Amino acid sequence: KTVTLTLAMAVSHGQSVTVAYADPTTDDDANAIQDTAGNDAASFAATEVVNDTPAPADTTAPQLITSSDTTRPRVNGDQLVLSFDDSSDLDADADHKPDTRAFAVLVNGVANAVTNVTVD
Repeated sequence: KTVTLTLAMAVSHGQSVTVAYADPTTDDDANAIQDTAGNDAASFAATEVVNDTPAPADTTAPQLITSSDTTRPRVNGDQLVLSFDDSSDLDADADHKPDTRAFAVLVNGVANAVTNVTVD
């Protein structure tokens, strides 16, 4: 059997939770957790609760890294590499990669078209 408690405020991911129980009356009565014979459940001290509340959705957009010598934008031949700082992985799904037209690359002030985009 289970007892489900509805809380006044939702618990967030990562919060520590405990639960304790004390029979509110001294008699075996309906004011307590009971079995079908009417026996009240024993009280219990604070017990740690597993918090299964999922982490909030990632709402922070990836940010281009421009300040680090090793990860700022680099070009080598026909490959221009951009690095992003994000708490989650970039979406590398072929159906969700950026369109080549989303980028504007100028070389000596002249447009150089992007012909392919890959995300690792």
